[in-house]
Amino acid sequence: MKEINMEKKQEKVLNQLRDKLKKGEAIRLSLPNKGLLKIDKPVPFLLVYRVPEKGKDNFTYNLAKTESSYLITFDYKTGKIAGLLKLITEYLADQFGGFILVEVWHQEKLDGQAFTIHINQKGTLSMATKLTEELNALLIGNQKITASLDKQKTSVAPPGLSSLIDKNTAKQSEIVLVGVEIAPIYNDIKTGKPYPLFMRELRAAFGKSLRKSLFEFVRTNTSYNATHFEMLGTTVLDDKVWTIDNELAEYSNLFDFLLLVTPINTNEAWKNFEDSNYLKAPVFHYRPMPIEPELIKRKIYNLPIEDISDPTIAFLFRDKRKEIDRMLNMMLEREKPDFMHSSLQVFGNIDEHLLDVARAILVAAEPDPEQANQDLLDAQQFAHMAEDELMWLKQQDASILTAVRVRDDVDGVMVSRGILNVNKNYQISKQRAFALIQHEIGTHVVTYYNGKAQPLKLFYIGVPGYEQLQEGLAVFAEYLSGGLTNERLRILAARVVAVNSMITGNSFVDTFFLLTDKYFFTPETAFHITMRVYRGGGLTKDAVYLKGLLNLIEYIKQDNDIAPLLIGKIRQDYIPVINELTFRGLLSKIPIKPRYLSSPYLKQIDAIKKGGNIFTMLN
Repeated sequence: MKEINMEKKQEKVLNQLRDKLKKGEAIRLSLPNKGLLKIDKPVPFLLVYRVPEKGKDNFTYNLAKTESSYLITFDYKTGKIAGLLKLITEYLADQFGGFILVEVWHQEKLDGQAFTIHINQKGTLSMATKLTEELNALLIGNQKITASLDKQKTSVAPPGLSSLIDKNTAKQSEIVLVGVEIAPIYNDIKTGKPYPLFMRELRAAFGKSLRKSLFEFVRTNTSYNATHFEMLGTTVLDDKVWTIDNELAEYSNLFDFLLLVTPINTNEAWKNFEDSNYLKAPVFHYRPMPIEPELIKRKIYNLPIEDISDPTIAFLFRDKRKEIDRMLNMMLEREKPDFMHSSLQVFGNIDEHLLDVARAILVAAEPDPEQANQDLLDAQQFAHMAEDELMWLKQQDASILTAVRVRDDVDGVMVSRGILNVNKNYQISKQRAFALIQHEIGTHVVTYYNGKAQPLKLFYIGVPGYEQLQEGLAVFAEYLSGGLTNERLRILAARVVAVNSMITGNSFVDTFFLLTDKYFFTPETAFHITMRVYRGGGLTKDAVYLKGLLNLIEYIKQDNDIAPLLIGKIRQDYIPVINELTFRGLLSKIPIKPRYLSSPYLKQIDAIKKGGNIFTMLN
């Protein structure tokens, strides 16, 4: 009676599975003893790990969970999963005209190659050769990974076990099998304990090598439509991914970093500094700290990022956690000497090339002649102009808030969480106003809302180091809209020089006089440049404007499109990650396009592509 019930239960499971396969739905099926079948979408491959009787090998177990289609079974001798495997392989082989099973298993001893690829069918040779080549090209840390290809006549299976599928059945159904034997190179030889960071890197690298090799098989042996190997990657994320994403966003939003390191008494400090004949360093006041940084640190490191099986998503989260940690250090160190050192960790140092370019701009760029009767907009007029631009963008995305805040506790203008803030005493020339709106709204606000349109909140709160690309784009938007004046470029260059002056040990007063005496800035302009650099205890962020612009120019000269960079608050070296997630269908289409990416502004991009540089941008 018990056996009959078991048979009925298994038949019910197979019917459910068959139904999901027909509908093309995602499959997640729990198997006995914590086994698991997971297929994000119908694909012509399945990765299989048969957990040995003595227990799982963590590396091999997690390796299987990295892919979009896998079966982990504790039914070591495959008896109970035979029907399930037969249904999946034959159904998908019929659908796609071919199918490949990849079985991974753990080798007990470290003997010879790190990976051995086993095959006994001609149809697997191309894929297995590609996998062997990809693995042999890996270098994890300073360790060269080795792999060999074993063409055998016996069945492909772990020692002592039969093959997952009968060779004759496989031939009739256009199903092929590849075995991957893994030596424990990730364990300490003496203790047998794993090296966790090495395991993490090896798992991610193996997954990419495997998908490239599967792509070789898929495109030549099946009808499956894939134009890039990353399209074979995971397309369904676990619930824990969304939980951690939400929590990282929540902890990041507990404090507004720029507001907390920006003085609230800038106007008063300037007047006092002017009254001292520029000889007494100003005293800045800041907003009270609304958080307990150490408590947030504890919470972010309690997030179980190590449990996320997707290496790319886990990397994004670890990277963001590290940045939040460093920014919390800066909150603890505000107005203390260590603040500047933490700032260098977050925003990077100044290299000689950047400093040389900045100095050259200050020499080559002639200051724009001052016009005594120059038309100026006040804060309210500028705010109304900005609101009009927000209304124009709102036609593309109804969620955009069109309010602009005019207040007395910010310096100049700044965007915070998608809202433009303007100092009540702010003034700007009509010539510069439109360009600044493209900077602040066309870039900072647009990328905030484009980021909010993505499934992961990380894209609107900002990935680590996003400021460099973000500010580079924003300044380039000024150039495209015809408002990047010589004086503006001089200010960006002066910020680099001022940051360099600060980190080499010069005082506020020293840096101020460097800008006025050597580079001929007015006292008030020099004060504001210096204030921005010395605020909080030494904020090196202002060097990223020019650095980001220079990097963006090189990116454009390589005939790259800048539109994809507006997907959110990302950094330039994240572009391969963005491409991967896009191929995997995990990112949404960019909803908002700024005004400066439409005609007639695009002609300036063509000028850069034809050999332009920062100096040809001077007036």
